[in-house]
Amino acid sequence: MQLSLALQGGGSQGAFTWGVLDRLLEEENIDIARISGSSAGALNGAALATGMARGGRAGAKEHLAVLWEQVALAGSLMTFLMTPLRKPGMGLWDDALPILSPYHINPMGMAPLRCILNTVVDEALLRQANAAPELFVNALHVQSGSGRVFGPADMSIDAVLASACAPLSYQAVWIDGEPYWDGSYVANPSLWPLYEGRLDTDILLVELTPLFRAELAMSAKNILNRINETASVNGLVSELRALELINRNVGGADIRMHVLSLPDQPAGLLGTEPSIKRTVGRVLFEMLRQDGRRACDTWLSDHNAQLGQHSTVDIAARYLRPHTQQREMAFD
Repeated sequence: MQLSLALQGGGSQGAFTWGVLDRLLEEENIDIARISGSSAGALNGAALATGMARGGRAGAKEHLAVLWEQVALAGSLMTFLMTPLRKPGMGLWDDALPILSPYHINPMGMAPLRCILNTVVDEALLRQANAAPELFVNALHVQSGSGRVFGPADMSIDAVLASACAPLSYQAVWIDGEPYWDGSYVANPSLWPLYEGRLDTDILLVELTPLFRAELAMSAKNILNRINETASVNGLVSELRALELINRNVGGADIRMHVLSLPDQPAGLLGTEPSIKRTVGRVLFEMLRQDGRRACDTWLSDHNAQLGQHSTVDIAARYLRPHTQQREMAFD
């Protein structure tokens, strides 16, 4: 059974996706066909695809583990600024983020993350046909405000970095003389690469962004966080609306959607607390990984037999109706 993956961005919440993928790779009856990722989803996708090309399922699990271990190690120098995990955050640094420019306070840019990717991502393998699941990552072109999807033909570490380039944390990533920012501002993630030329297919969306927040954002960083989440949700809704139109109007089209959502999990309240995205540490990553594995295990138990048969999420009810109705959303 072939399954394509749509991996959302969400900073450190991407460790939940790591857990989902770690468990999914243990299902011998499921083959990963294509991967589309934004931001942290792009990092996970690049590590998984490279690992599979180098060493199959075991290689993919190993590369994902190395990615998150190295991210935790690189962030360990910041731990003295972090508050305890019961109230995640990055202290005064976190409070100042909305008003400080990375061009003034982050001269290293994305160099530490580039070093990490050099160990877990192989550009040549990702560009080679049939060597790995096809990988697509998206980024925002800063000057035009339009999105760009990088596919196997133009895949690079720069493209993955561009997709993860949070504008208030990193200087823009330049590709072919053009500046790019985090792809989740335009699509989180792009879905069309997963069904282009394959209108009879299954797609699993690993969702990290809450569709609805009951609390009103009042601090500067939480207001900014919700603005970013709104852009992410609206981009996803646009992608899903297009997918639904294809299913209704194109003969033979049967694009089956499935969703595994962090906000829907029992631990989702902590996992989606805004400061989690910017908190880095082994303990947090392992907690989210275990949450992801448990969530995937439950999802597989409930829906594995339905793959290839029909969607397991009502897209119209969950995403396309007004947000005031979204608290009543339910899976089939």
